Amino acid sequence: MKFQCEACERLIPLESFRMEGGGLVVQCQRCGAESRARASSQVVLSNEGSGSSQSASSEDASSPSLPARASSPALRVVRGATVPVTLDDESLFTPPPGHCPKCVSSRREVDTSCAQCGLVYANFLAEEHQPSEDLRGAWRSLAERWEEWEAHDRLLTLAMGRGELASAGRLYRVRLARAPDDAVAHRAREEVVRRATLVVPTEVEPSELSAGKRRLRTAAIAVLSLVVLMLFAFVIQRVRMLLSGELP
Repeated sequence: MKFQCEACERLIPLESFRMEGGGLVVQCQRCGAESRARASSQVVLSNEGSGSSQSASSEDASSPSLPARASSPALRVVRGATVPVTLDDESLFTPPPGHCPKCVSSRREVDTSCAQCGLVYANFLAEEHQPSEDLRGAWRSLAERWEEWEAHDRLLTLAMGRGELASAGRLYRVRLARAPDDAVAHRAREEVVRRATLVVPTEVEPSELSAGKRRLRTAAIAVLSLVVLMLFAFVIQRVRMLLSGELP
């Protein structure tokens, strides 16, 4: 179970809480703000006779009204229920009407370009923003077992390894555009942002090239050392022959 903090609007796991004043108090782990949920209470008076009812009414009328307690942010609990979304390709890969086809942000009918990504809608080409076939197949399979977080983790790992993490983020935004209350999609989108901030080397060719250069440099140093050693031995031998008088 998760709750949405009214201060920072994040989905936070409901791990710890306390009871205060007959209500539930939950503190956001991200921003520290407290959200409260007050239980609805109803006073039921026993109807034992008209005299007791009239006396209770007179007491309520004569008693001073208590000051209203300051309103506190309402606690929104978001349950991980499956949001019904059709599994056809248009619903899985295409944003619904009223959204930018590139970044999936909200758009107005009178707009000619997106205020978020700068896309000119008349110049949009759908084939330039489609994920690879491997990612499309993984996304279709994920839609059939949407509640399994391990499947989401595998898809994000695949997208990260193929350098398509941005495409995976767009697919989750398409899902949220069609199902805004999908808690699993919200969690996955936060995971995309977290993984995008990690420093992961995606190119291995420079490291392999440097390793080859190191091996070549080592071999050159070995050959040069051998040549210097042979020249040094030749000079020593000539000096000995000169000192012994063997040379003319």
